[in-house]
Amino acid sequence: MEYTAATKIGNSTVISATFTPEETAALRQQALQAKARSLHVPGFRPGKAPLGMVAKYVSNQDLKDEVVQKAASQAYLAFLKEQSDADALIFEPEIVDSTVGEELNDELKLQVRVFELSRTDQTFWKSIEVEDEPVDVTKSVERRISALVEALTETSPKEGPAEKGDAVAVTIKTEKATNPYHTELTVGEGEVGKAYEPYLVGMMPGETRHFSVQLSGSSMEGEITLESVAEKHIPPVDDNFARSVGAFENLEELRKTLEDDERRKAEEARKDALFTRAVDTAAEKLAIDFPGYVRRDATEQRLGEIKESLARNGLSLNEYLKYNNIAMEQLMKDVEADAVKALQRDLLMEATERACGIVADDAVIDEYVGEHADELTKAGIDTSTEAGRKTAGNVIVWEKTRDLIVDSVAVKTAPKTAQEEP
Repeated sequence: MEYTAATKIGNSTVISATFTPEETAALRQQALQAKARSLHVPGFRPGKAPLGMVAKYVSNQDLKDEVVQKAASQAYLAFLKEQSDADALIFEPEIVDSTVGEELNDELKLQVRVFELSRTDQTFWKSIEVEDEPVDVTKSVERRISALVEALTETSPKEGPAEKGDAVAVTIKTEKATNPYHTELTVGEGEVGKAYEPYLVGMMPGETRHFSVQLSGSSMEGEITLESVAEKHIPPVDDNFARSVGAFENLEELRKTLEDDERRKAEEARKDALFTRAVDTAAEKLAIDFPGYVRRDATEQRLGEIKESLARNGLSLNEYLKYNNIAMEQLMKDVEADAVKALQRDLLMEATERACGIVADDAVIDEYVGEHADELTKAGIDTSTEAGRKTAGNVIVWEKTRDLIVDSVAVKTAPKTAQEEP
């Protein structure tokens, strides 16, 4: 056999191989022997029938496919022996093209695509540049304090007219709706409260007014009836407030606790975002692709997961496509894109683990189990079993690899949007 490693396509190499007629005939012999071991030939035990007899029970196309596959494997092994980093070659070769005579006794020409991956060690990840977004927890802290204020706010019935800031119960009947609906809101607060404020201010319980409002970009017109009105007693946000919501000495301590918690969550979200951007950038830089059979298998698996999820909610795939006005062809493209992204992420993670020697030994697993016992139990992972400890080890390795990637990449600050400019 003669072969040349030719065209580079992304993370793959196309090998051109030529087999002499003698080599092709030998491959045909091997293919027949393999078929003989599993084929039932009348009058013979499995594997004992003469190969000439076996050939009569095997279609020429099946035999040809088997010969081409064996030739592809030989070309792949020859290529593999010349590689300095054999671990990088991770998939079975994909046959691009083949030419051979019908009798399988002349020259065989073959093109095989071998998929490989560059060494994705820490040096590689340092060459990846991703955008970062600064962590600002001010708004999230204020939202949590507002939620605490809302939880402690009390109301008392009010006999007078509704005013801004009052809690009201209303009945709304739009011109397009058959039945009225009841809701509660605070006058002047939130999108709904602000929209109805001009009509509700000054209304007395039992009074009805005509309205015309804009909500979420849509116009609505109809009648609104004020059923009841209550005055809200909002507690002042001070040290007493802080002590009433937990074991805090003062408001400063409450804010500090909320800020620390929100900053921790924001940093985790930031880390996840940086990781995702790093993987996407690396996959694009390396032009990572996969053999057709890998893409198909991953797509089918992802589609099966979607069908199971829909079935749990009482929907079929056809109903989902109809309700969302999506063609099956478009869905398959989207599913394949998602599946390939997941494959790229897993491949890069596995390659980085191997290149950087990231492992989790028994001592590390024991420490992790002790620190995350509750989380592991909630996840249904029994770390007293070998399978449970292996799962915990996989989690540790995944987190270590993710952290190495995030800590290694070059981070640049994302440009401010028009809304963020002062």
